[in-house]
Amino acid sequence: MGMGKKLADASAKILSLENRLSGTLKPVAPRREFVNGLGQRIQAGSRASLVNQVANWHILAMLVAGFLSLAVFLAMVTRALLMLYGKKRTT
Repeated sequence: MGMGKKLADASAKILSLENRLSGTLKPVAPRREFVNGLGQRIQAGSRASLVNQVANWHILAMLVAGFLSLAVFLAMVTRALLMLYGKKRTT
């Protein structure tokens, strides 16, 4: 059985399943309270929560410590590579 035949069979099966489901499934209208509540939550936005998280000093301290650690690590690796490169070049 060729790849084209398998693809055609799968396509026909999906099409028949879609036709059966289109008659079975019906759209449902959401409750007005749900829509209004969702709209209010969207309008409130997540910016306020982001500002609260950044204002939290624990998170800020961890970020600063992480950047300092990264800078020290990169300096150590760079110095080690330069020393190795310098030794190879002099010999």
